[in-house]
Formats: sequence, C-alpha cells, structure tokens
Amino acid sequence: MIDRWADRLGTLLEPGIRAVIILLLAWLAVRVARLVIRRGVARLLSSRRATDREFATRLRTLTSLAESATRLIVWILAGLTILAVFGVPIGPLLASAGVAGLAVGLGAQTLIRDIIAGIFIVLEDQFHVGDVITVNAISGQVESLTLRYTVLRTLDGAYVVIPNGEIRIVQNLSRDWARAVIDVAVTPEEDVDRAVAVLRDLLGGLPNDPVLGPLVLEPGEVLGVEAIAPQQATVRLAVKTRPLEQWRVARELRRRILLALREAGVSVPYPRTATIIQPPDSAEPSPS
Repeated sequence: MIDRWADRLGTLLEPGIRAVIILLLAWLAVRVARLVIRRGVARLLSSRRATDREFATRLRTLTSLAESATRLIVWILAGLTILAVFGVPIGPLLASAGVAGLAVGLGAQTLIRDIIAGIFIVLEDQFHVGDVITVNAISGQVESLTLRYTVLRTLDGAYVVIPNGEIRIVQNLSRDWARAVIDVAVTPEEDVDRAVAVLRDLLGGLPNDPVLGPLVLEPGEVLGVEAIAPQQATVRLAVKTRPLEQWRVARELRRRILLALREAGVSVPYPRTATIIQPPDSAEPSPS
C-alpha cells in the first residue's frame, strides 16, 4: 500500500513541478514582454514628431493595450500547456472552444463591434489617455482607453463609460493646439473702435507676459463685431494656446479685459430699466 501511494504521489508530483515551472516561465515571459513592449513602443513613437505630452499619452495608451493582449495570450497558452502536462487532451477542448467561440461570436456582435472600433481608435490615433474630448454630447478627460470601451471623467467628476462602438463623431479639444474664444460685450453707445484698440493692446503683450506667455502660441486676434443686440454689441477675440490651456487663458483674459475696459472708460452693458411717465393732460410722454 505504501508503495502504491508513493507511486501515485510521484505521478502527481512530477506534473505538479512541471506546472509550477510553466507558471514561473509564463510570469517571466509576461515581465519580459512588458519591458520589450514599452521599449519598442517608445522607440516607435520617438521616430515621429510629437510633443512631450503626446509622447507620454500615446506611450501609456499603446503599452497598456499591448500588455493586456500579450498577458491574455501568454496565460491562455500556459493554461493549455498545464492541462496537457496533466494528461488532459487539448484537441477536443480546442474544437469545442472553436464551436463555442462561433456561438459566442454570433451572439456578441456588439462586443466585436466595440473591439474593432477600439482597434481603429488606437491605429488612427484619434485620441489618447489624458485628452479632453466630446463624444455623444458628453465632454470630459479620457481617463482610460481599452479595446472595448473609453472612460471619460467629466467636469463635475462623473465617471462615464462609453463603448467604443458607440463613438461616431469625436471632438478632440486638446490635439496639437487649442483656441480660447472670448466674446466681449460693450454698450452700443460706446466707441467700438476704441474698445477694439484696448483689446488689441492687451493681446499684443501676451507673448511677453510672465503668466500667460508660456501658455499662448500667438499674440491673439480681435476678430471684430460678432453680434449686435438692442442693449449691447459683442466683440469677439481669439487666442491660440497650448493644448488643455485654453480654459485657463480664457479665465485670466476675462479678468484682464474687464480691468482694461474699466481703466479706459469703456462701459460694459448692465441691466437697465426705463420708466416713462405720461401726465393725463400731456399729449407726449416724458421719459424719466
């Protein structure tokens, strides 16, 4: 009996040791593949002209996708090898897996569509992790990108998961450069040319400004009168900025514009109420 149990233990121990070795080799292969993928992707991206931010975001996105795919393949192969070590026939499993895969594929067309769309998003470089985009009327920063879905973090902190197959039109607000567009309202009675001159003087000093200078790419341009309303005229200006800096530049410019117009004596519109009093014995109303 002791000899029989020893034989059984030896029969199980040898495949167990081989299985442990296979797991260790799979773990080592994943680690080596991760290092190779990161260096390969970094070398591939370094051959293209890209800013430091674009390089970092693309490197993080591509390496994450490649590592997850490689990890899945390695562990599946390791699992099949371990089953073969223990004497489990792999051929019928692969055949049944093929049939099951066909059935799943027919019933998971949406999943396949999401994955294919994710592949094209990565290959066509539509957006990266860290970009600010607008998809399906939802704006936010790309927090995660996989082959199946994209995660956006909105301004109010909402965590939005969008399947890649649902992404049709993407507005990327942080690719290469951005533009801060500001509408300035002045009263119709004001000299519009004087208001435009004040704005041009303000924009002309932006490249040498210690705060906004590093954030802008051009001095900016006053586009002219954009709209005329009964109580105001709207003057539009635009400033070309670095990616993701358009909102910061716009907020600071609004503050400076308000101070510059006030200092130049240019009045901005405010709510006003006109009361007309008509005496009973008067034919013409007298405004007050």
